[in-house]
Amino acid sequence: MRKSVLLALLPVTLPLSAWGNQDDVQLEQVYITGGADSIKTQPGSATLVDESDLETYEYTDIHRVLNQVPGVNIQEEDGYGLRPNIGMRGSSPERSKKVTVMEDGVLSGPAPYSAPAAYYFPNVSRMSAVEVFKGPSAIQYGPATVAGAINLVSRAVPYTEQGEVDLQLGSYEFHRVNAYYGGREGKFGYLLEGLSMGTTGFKDLDGGGDTGFTRNDFTFKTTYDVNGPLNQKLTLKLGYATEDSDETYVGLTRDDFEADPYRRYTASELDNMQWDHQTIHLKHSFEPTATSEVVTDVYRLTYSRDWFKLNSFGGGNTATIEDVLKNPTQGSNGALYNILTGLEQSVSDTDQLLIGNNGRDYVSQGIQTRLNLFTNLFGLAHEWEFGLRVHQDEIERNHTQRAYDMTATGLQVDESSQLETSKLNTGKATAIALYAQDSITIGQSTVTLGLRSETIDTSLEDHLTNTKNEATEQVLLPGAGIFTRINDDFGVLAGVYKGYVATSPGQDGDIDPEESINYEFGFRTLGDQQIEAIGFINDYSNLKGTCSFNNGCTTSNLDNEFNGGEVLVYGLEASWKEQWQVAALSVPVSAVYTFTQTEFQNSFVDSAGIFTDVGANVVEGDELPYVPEHRLNLQAGIDAGKWGVNLSLLYQSDMRAAAGQNEIEEADLIDAYTVVDLATYYRLAADWQIYGNIDNLLDKDYVVAAQPMGYRPGKPQAIHVGAKFSF
Repeated sequence: MRKSVLLALLPVTLPLSAWGNQDDVQLEQVYITGGADSIKTQPGSATLVDESDLETYEYTDIHRVLNQVPGVNIQEEDGYGLRPNIGMRGSSPERSKKVTVMEDGVLSGPAPYSAPAAYYFPNVSRMSAVEVFKGPSAIQYGPATVAGAINLVSRAVPYTEQGEVDLQLGSYEFHRVNAYYGGREGKFGYLLEGLSMGTTGFKDLDGGGDTGFTRNDFTFKTTYDVNGPLNQKLTLKLGYATEDSDETYVGLTRDDFEADPYRRYTASELDNMQWDHQTIHLKHSFEPTATSEVVTDVYRLTYSRDWFKLNSFGGGNTATIEDVLKNPTQGSNGALYNILTGLEQSVSDTDQLLIGNNGRDYVSQGIQTRLNLFTNLFGLAHEWEFGLRVHQDEIERNHTQRAYDMTATGLQVDESSQLETSKLNTGKATAIALYAQDSITIGQSTVTLGLRSETIDTSLEDHLTNTKNEATEQVLLPGAGIFTRINDDFGVLAGVYKGYVATSPGQDGDIDPEESINYEFGFRTLGDQQIEAIGFINDYSNLKGTCSFNNGCTTSNLDNEFNGGEVLVYGLEASWKEQWQVAALSVPVSAVYTFTQTEFQNSFVDSAGIFTDVGANVVEGDELPYVPEHRLNLQAGIDAGKWGVNLSLLYQSDMRAAAGQNEIEEADLIDAYTVVDLATYYRLAADWQIYGNIDNLLDKDYVVAAQPMGYRPGKPQAIHVGAKFSF
């Protein structure tokens, strides 16, 4: 009885340790949302994509997984989700830097404070659940609190000895092998998991060559149940992952895209990223009283990458690759276009290509502890949560480049050129965050009050100029929300909170942090038919943009931040989910819709080209780029127990590649598209299953991005078949 009561009383954030005796130990799950039942009464938007949902389509791309989540805006890039671009409620999706991303409740970004761009994102193939959380309680999960949080839940240590081997093959020589085995020996538990996947890629490089990737990911978990009067538990997770991908930022001209969207120019033939990632995560939980729990995480993550890619033209040529691909027949752009495509050879330094390595080493480490406490005060039930995190991260940048000639046989280094170091610096951040939250039950209402405090010390040491820039930010972030149950099947909610994104190390003194006041209000049903509709308003006093190659900035401005001023974002996110029973068949159906409007409230010159072209004006009333007005996902299936089939349809409306208003100019237009996916399975036996899926069933050609260097395609039709054996 005590176990079930306490599970009900701890619906938010914390991992639930084992309540009760040794024989009643539960599997460890780090659910921010508290699980499916707790979501129903939260004063904010939350979505749980559980293991069953993940297995339905066997997606390896987090973008496709998140299509079923309302309020999410996504910019695809490579078709496989290697470096996701995820935004929420109109926030910039670029490198997911405005979203707090966690694995098992711990920050997973390479350097969440000093370099928040998520060039590393955990492999969704080894996850057992994905949670998306928005609303007033987002203040608990800094450093970015404007948009929301994503928590990826890794596989738990199994209760009894068990394992699984999952093999998948498909188009473009795609392969995936995922295997795990774990169990318990007395008080000890263990889990070993390995993942290997790759493809030769769906793009066709002029002159031949792979355009795909290879990824490997290994995880070891062990648990020890101390039990005793405090019911203590220790969990250690070790992880190691690698990637070798032949990806590029270089896209196509509009005409070339329409002729063959999967073409790749010769100038990108050397583009390649290699990285390795290591995880050490130790968790301790105990129950000091029958109505409280303390959970502490100690973590250290390291990430090293080499990103070898085409940067620009050489010899001081002021023409940008982006401009050449946008206007290939204008002036001298025609000759430079021929260099990019290999039709002409380099004859001077101004038509050479600068290709370099953006080498970076990251460290993210810290300790966080959280207390959940249930009390009764003045006749009211209170669920308290207190948290403290001391976090330190850093990034070491070593960016180099060198001149290459385009020759009859492809790119060749100019041996007479010098290796140029364009960036050599170290950025560091130390953050102390505290938060307190109280959920008070008053009749049929739950009122949640929260406050977060952050003190962030940053520094950037430039080793080329021997200069050092230090800064300190302090902020208080309040939030409040209410959920009221009108009857057994219907409830309403509302909330308000302050959003905040800190400035990165080394920024100019006139760069302000990103701040907003966010509001939401809506309703949800609580029965078998799940309906939710939430309106939201994000009122930015300052929206901040960050220069990166991904959004088309030049090397000189790389990682610099710029003020975008006041912006208003508002919209509606809605979802419906139900399961019908037709004779012996289950028919799950769902619909997810997001409507988003964005509007700059001031005018300014975009000197870096973050929101529009370099030096162009952003005018009051302009809409933000890469935020579609409409996103709709429809899913339906038939489940007969032994076999099943499911369909997913995604519609996304026209989207801007640059800030503007009224009709979108053709050069900045990301056309609307509809993509349909199909998934099937058949159980051969209790422990054997075969399955298949087709991504982009109708083989739709569509644009996903027009920057930084031309138009890039979404994933074409890809057929996969797989088999699972459980033991």
